[in-house]
Amino acid sequence: MPTPPAEQDESKLLLDNLVELTSQREQEMLESSLLSTLVELMHVDRVELFACRRVNGSPYLCRRLEALAASGKPEVRETPADGWLPPSPFLRALFSHAHHDNTALLRIPSGLCLPLHCMGNITSLVVIHCGPDADVNRDMLLAMARIHENFLRLLFEADRDMLTALHNRRKFDLRFYNLIASLQHEAESAATHMLALLDIDHFKQVNDRFGHMVGDEVLLLMAQLMQASFREEDGLFRYGGEEFALLLECGDAEPAEVTLERFRASVRRHVFPQAGCITISIGYTRITPGLLPDQLLEQADRALYYAKSHGRDQVCGFEKLVAGGKLESPLIADQIDYF
Repeated sequence: MPTPPAEQDESKLLLDNLVELTSQREQEMLESSLLSTLVELMHVDRVELFACRRVNGSPYLCRRLEALAASGKPEVRETPADGWLPPSPFLRALFSHAHHDNTALLRIPSGLCLPLHCMGNITSLVVIHCGPDADVNRDMLLAMARIHENFLRLLFEADRDMLTALHNRRKFDLRFYNLIASLQHEAESAATHMLALLDIDHFKQVNDRFGHMVGDEVLLLMAQLMQASFREEDGLFRYGGEEFALLLECGDAEPAEVTLERFRASVRRHVFPQAGCITISIGYTRITPGLLPDQLLEQADRALYYAKSHGRDQVCGFEKLVAGGKLESPLIADQIDYF
């Protein structure tokens, strides 16, 4: 029996969206593609995505994306930043239930809620705005969620450091270069962006004295302290070995230094099992449009080297060191003589 035209169109739409979904190589684009696909396949006007995280065991949600039906492809856009908020009572119960059920698709007042998992944790909630009588293809919806989760896990493994779960050097390079490129095209950015490099002091002595298992524990706890001290939208990276990197967005250089100094002090106060007291040195620089990535990395690294060679356990800003005559100002392109 021939397939009806309506079913042929629906099948082609599904296949086209699967091709687009599985072509994505960044989490943000993967999420946008999923929302757009759900709007088209479920014939709804609006789908939202809430990021999920746990702080001290309690769930928090942050609304990140929404897809709206349009005359052509759905319009996907970032939603205004509401910050991380505790879930409402029915969402808290939903979150608790979904944490133990990978096939959960639950009714909420605004429609349907679908939790998405990665590495055993709920990473986001998809809210599909529809009426109580909406005709829902549950199998299709759950299959789309599983496809998304499979690709999200692949991206996680490609972009994350397996020990600390922070973003790795590959992800740092991509985000750092994209940030610099975006600043080049902005006439004037309202925010100040900072690059900071963090290094654990005397880390080789920790490995030599206590062994590499204790050293790995120190790295893991350091990553957890970073996640607890900085915002989710701040870029947190394991740069290599015992060195970490931060990409901070702030109003000015002074708040960035205060934030970094607060973190340095919190690390010093923290008692690491077996290793005891651990300190860190931090060097940072302002991400100035016009400078190349290698130049900015060199400036942050010079500030870090100054901190480590002048007592360690301190925060040093490249621009402040230059202004104070402690470091020489780097040559800029029009000051270099070419032969």
